[in-house]
Amino acid sequence: MSAVIARPAAAPPELDGAQPGSDRWWRALAHRGAPLREPAEGDSQWVTFCWRQPHDRATEHSATRAVFIDVYSHTPHPVHQGPTALQQLAGTDLWYWRARLPRDWCGSYFFAPATEEDLPVPEPLGERRRWWIDLIERRARADVLNPEPPHNGGWGQPLSGIYPQAPRYPEAEPAGERVEHRWQSPRLSRARRTWLYRPRPSAGPLPLVLLLDGHYWIKQRGLLAQLDQLTASGELPPAAYLFIDSIDGAARGEELPCNAAFWLALQEELLPALEQRAALSRDPARTLVAGQSFGGLAAVYAALHWPQRFGLAFSQSGSFWWPDIDDCGSGGQLAQQLRDGGVAETNKQKNKPRFLLEIGQYESDMLADNRALRDALAAAGCEVHYREFAGGHDWLCWRRGLLAGIAELLQE
Repeated sequence: MSAVIARPAAAPPELDGAQPGSDRWWRALAHRGAPLREPAEGDSQWVTFCWRQPHDRATEHSATRAVFIDVYSHTPHPVHQGPTALQQLAGTDLWYWRARLPRDWCGSYFFAPATEEDLPVPEPLGERRRWWIDLIERRARADVLNPEPPHNGGWGQPLSGIYPQAPRYPEAEPAGERVEHRWQSPRLSRARRTWLYRPRPSAGPLPLVLLLDGHYWIKQRGLLAQLDQLTASGELPPAAYLFIDSIDGAARGEELPCNAAFWLALQEELLPALEQRAALSRDPARTLVAGQSFGGLAAVYAALHWPQRFGLAFSQSGSFWWPDIDDCGSGGQLAQQLRDGGVAETNKQKNKPRFLLEIGQYESDMLADNRALRDALAAAGCEVHYREFAGGHDWLCWRRGLLAGIAELLQE
């Protein structure tokens, strides 16, 4: 299933009898909250995103020449197809964009207003990619009219969320033990931060959950307090959570896609160092790797190649097309290795690793590869659970399913 894109066809509706773009209309929108939603046919809704053009008070002029929007897993790819632009309502400071989305849509979006110096949009793909990354770094903005607090993307860009029902995360301070460890890796020639969190004191050795892209997860509002609550209630068994920093995009793109050196370094260097500070289980059936996108690919790769250490793998929106981004649904290198019987370590195991794969219904270019890998794992005799959630390739969606997936694998 994919969401249907619709270009603006009409101005946003009146609010409290006020004309769109008037001061009274903006006050009404601030009270109601954005984006605006209207029922559409079937199980869909019309969603109107609104941006108010800022003015220089001295001149009453605005430097804004265009406003772009990126709705994750919905708007066309900003590099390959070009960025999606809002439309300005004539004679007003209102810029808007209207789209039809499923009623159960859950996803992130941001605005990127552009000035004359940011335009025009380059045509060559390489230049356009550099231009878009630079624009995001300098101009990306969350929606100030969205009543839900903004969240951050993987590298800190501000995002707003659309929810079928807004989540309520605990506001309490984490009560467990958090230890930061600097991992200086001779094998990888890199240093990074890692964090070990234990929700409550408990007799070890504790099950170990490795969270890739740990620099993102360790900062998420309420996540550690949520671990505390779920552990106290028994929904999660007492465990230790290891958050591993990805450093930056270049390092992430090198280490997470099926990189043996990364996993050997982790087993030879990082885990032994942490075992000196905490009682951690070495039982593969109590060791879980969780990751998203490239991290999902890495989690499955680790469990297939070192099942004697990593017996549980949780992939959210795994990039199983790797290494060919134009893969049309084969499941990529991992699925092919499984079909060829080439994952020798897994085949030697009496108790094979267990897998949980999640993928968003609106990740149209990745669904087939995730289904193909699911089938390849099952054909190889592995226990694999698979589900498709109502969402896209989006940190906001992954947060909603992360702890439930970890609980499912650990409790079993």
